[in-house]
Amino acid sequence: MIGMGGGGAHMFMWGSRGNGDKKRPSIAVYRRLLRFVRPYRWNLALAAVLLVISTALGLVWPQVVRQVLDLGLKEPGLLDSLVVVLIVVLLVRAALDGVRSFVMAWTGEKVIFDLRMAIVMHLQSLSLSFFNQRKTGDLMSHVTSDATLVHGIVTQTIIQVLGQVLTLVGGVAVIFVMNWRLALLTLVVAPPIGLIGQYLGRRIRDVSRAAQDAQGEAVGVLQEAIAEVRVVQAFTREEYEAKRFHEKLMVMFQKSIERSRIGSIMFPAIGFLGFASSIVVLWYGGHQVAAGEITAGELVAFLLYMGMVAGPIGGLAGQWTQIQQAFGAADRIFALLDTDPEVKDLPGATALGPVRGEIAFEDVSFRYGEGAAVFDGLSTRFAEAQTTALVGPSGAGKTTMVNLVGRFYDPTAGRIAVDGRDIRDVTIRSLREQIAFVPQEPILFGDTIRENIRYGRLDATAAEIEAAAQAANATEFIARMPNGLETIVGERGVRLSVGQRQRVAIARAILRDARILLLDEATSSLDNESEFLVQQALDRLMRGRTTIVIAHRLSTVERADRILVLDRGRIVEEGTHSELLLKSGLYHRLYTRKFVDQATIEPAPPELQPELAGNVRVRRFGPG
Repeated sequence: MIGMGGGGAHMFMWGSRGNGDKKRPSIAVYRRLLRFVRPYRWNLALAAVLLVISTALGLVWPQVVRQVLDLGLKEPGLLDSLVVVLIVVLLVRAALDGVRSFVMAWTGEKVIFDLRMAIVMHLQSLSLSFFNQRKTGDLMSHVTSDATLVHGIVTQTIIQVLGQVLTLVGGVAVIFVMNWRLALLTLVVAPPIGLIGQYLGRRIRDVSRAAQDAQGEAVGVLQEAIAEVRVVQAFTREEYEAKRFHEKLMVMFQKSIERSRIGSIMFPAIGFLGFASSIVVLWYGGHQVAAGEITAGELVAFLLYMGMVAGPIGGLAGQWTQIQQAFGAADRIFALLDTDPEVKDLPGATALGPVRGEIAFEDVSFRYGEGAAVFDGLSTRFAEAQTTALVGPSGAGKTTMVNLVGRFYDPTAGRIAVDGRDIRDVTIRSLREQIAFVPQEPILFGDTIRENIRYGRLDATAAEIEAAAQAANATEFIARMPNGLETIVGERGVRLSVGQRQRVAIARAILRDARILLLDEATSSLDNESEFLVQQALDRLMRGRTTIVIAHRLSTVERADRILVLDRGRIVEEGTHSELLLKSGLYHRLYTRKFVDQATIEPAPPELQPELAGNVRVRRFGPG
């Protein structure tokens, strides 16, 4: 074969290192989360109304207890009535809490559903360069673990915080009305509790985000090891991969322990302050009862209200911790959502529409990030309905050229035009709808053969799918499958052979029926029959289309209308197969270089035999 460019690993990827931004959440983060909640604001309003009623009922029962102690013990009939009232209040409150809980659960699930869809839709819009820098497992953690943490705050924490605030405000109002001296003793612990919650809660938030980052990295390592398990086992690197995962998991473990350590300091401290306040109130209130200033029922009611006040203070500290964890996850999610695609539609971009298929590179320069220039002032044209083969040593820029045509990257200078229109002036979607891709290693989805072919055109009929399979020479192996077109191919098509996967990918491209074809010929070892069937299918696919093919087979370059020979980002030779051999340049050297497969030696054309005397002609080109 003629070696594939160094960018080959980036070819035809359909989409992590995480954003290193460690900024603390601002009010803007809260507002952004509220945007996802806004469509369901009436649900929240209903839940809030139910919560207000439930909280009011909760504030009633200590007064009932007070009446029981002060009056009911003296009048049995009144005692019975008060107990009935208390039961009714608690039953009504339980019913309201049940309805509120369901409304909030439904709303929370919908909000997280929308958030996850927003993440996935944004991921699909990002450029190929983004996915070259990020691990799949890390990206998956945004949709799974990060969204799950945010889910908790939306489904439960928001309404719990609101309930605790209402209870706190109502309880404070009642205890001040009942006994302002005891109320002041109750609230003396509020400032230190607030300071502890704010300081330690901030630390928990930062540690939580670090733990989520570490979890994303651990999942990324695990995903790689599972996806490439054949390589792992072939090189006996099971222990090595386990060690890599252990190292990442240990970082997550340490951050989680640090978060727990902070919590183990904060909650006991808050609990101690709350109990200390109760003891002081009980001591002072007991003296007031002894002095006849208040009744025993009033003291008990006050202590119940005090529990209502102390509970939210401690509860809010705990909820504050959960909120910080959730907003640490929200930070990561919004950092992802704030990532702009490098390649995107320009303002005023229009649809490309049907094309003839002429492609022009005009003084195109390009580099990957801050790396060295791949192209510098490259110019060439690909004629309509002709096949152009790209050949050259590895790293010459063949894959980059194909990626630029598909606008997976934009040139840093110059322009690329289709039928005379700069592809940056048209929408990305309309451009790619005119292009069919056949990658070097076809990746199939873990669905049926039919669905993998239908991926080329989702509105295709059953007859069109079957016709595409037949044109791709796939029907002969599909017929042998237990369920025919409904056979599940497995993840990445592992249940099919290499040749079978290639023919399914070709059928997918045939069904798309695009005027422009970008083809990276497969280099995998195929038996003679499979190779013949694949080559036949490719010939049918390329017929009548503007085809740019990264060539690995001798038969492809021989039949190409034109061959471009690339070296270090420059077109060093151009012409047909016979013309380039007579030049005795780079193409001649690549062509005559021996490859490992020399089983089939074909005679050269008579007019070239003197030129190629002493050289062998092989079925595939050797790497450059």
